Amino acid sequence: MRTPVLCIALAVALAPGPAAAQKQSWGFVKSGSAALLVYGVPDSHAVTLSFICEPKKKTLDVVTTVLPRNAKKDRTGIIKLSNGSATVEYAGTIGRDNADSGLHFAAATTIDAQLFDLLDKGTSVRVEALGASENVPLNGIKKPLTQMRQACR
Repeated sequence: MRTPVLCIALAVALAPGPAAAQKQSWGFVKSGSAALLVYGVPDSHAVTLSFICEPKKKTLDVVTTVLPRNAKKDRTGIIKLSNGSATVEYAGTIGRDNADSGLHFAAATTIDAQLFDLLDKGTSVRVEALGASENVPLNGIKKPLTQMRQACR
């Protein structure tokens, strides 16, 4: 995974603001050559699921903080995303951007139209990683997902 891109892009997308809302929502951010589709608390570092693409390199990072309690850096496994009718899976590794950040589970892949199609249908996406799971609602994703599809072409 391209850690510098992840650090910079997430810092831009999730920089702390004066009055951070506590409700998670979907958002889209363009940062240099990277495009981000993020589900998290706006204006904070609280992110449950994010997708970072670099269109020129045709790469996509899938990143989640859905992890088991005993998660350890460098552990490998599968990130599975499902909307009930479709499923995608990506091999990933647990990492940490710096000493002050929490752990995340990230998978690097090519830009995947199946992933965007999965996010476009259903009411939620189930995120499974190393035995942990969480349902992420898809309400509010339409506009950011459209922007992400366009940016990742």
